[in-house]
Amino acid sequence: MLVPHLETRRVVFRTATPDSADDLYDSLLRAGLETLPALDDFRSGFEMAVQEDFTLFAICLRSNGRFVGFGSLRDRDPAGHLKMGISMNTEMLSYGEGAEAMLLLANYAFARWDDTRRLYIESTEASITRFGAALSSLRSEVTLRDHTFFRGRLWDMHYYAVTRDEWERGGAPVLERLVPR
Repeated sequence: MLVPHLETRRVVFRTATPDSADDLYDSLLRAGLETLPALDDFRSGFEMAVQEDFTLFAICLRSNGRFVGFGSLRDRDPAGHLKMGISMNTEMLSYGEGAEAMLLLANYAFARWDDTRRLYIESTEASITRFGAALSSLRSEVTLRDHTFFRGRLWDMHYYAVTRDEWERGGAPVLERLVPR
């Protein structure tokens, strides 16, 4: 049985609130996935999103409580698919802290919803290098060429996935070693 942990030895998840909208906007802008609406429109949409079936965590460092990014789980569908989004200020992280946050978020997705069969992560070239080695262990599902317009150009969109079985065999045991006892 998977446990929906909210912290590792170095990373803590806190529920994001409407006060987090400006920080999330800046984080998404840095991540480079898509063109964003005006900040006021984003704030309005953010308030609606946190009221719907959308999970959003502020990611903080356990050592000092400093905010370093966001993790989201969204677009659950009847087929058992779920999208995971993560955007972190990598300049504020020590080696491995970003990977811990990704493991924590993936685990939460599978632990929270028993019907989740497959978890998707998407990225463009604008942000793919920020993932470091974290994506190397995931299966590339598909690449959509020239799919997203951002920063004045078209970008390929890359989709990666992990299944529940893969997570239970490989990811969950790794995360359990990182959870404080």
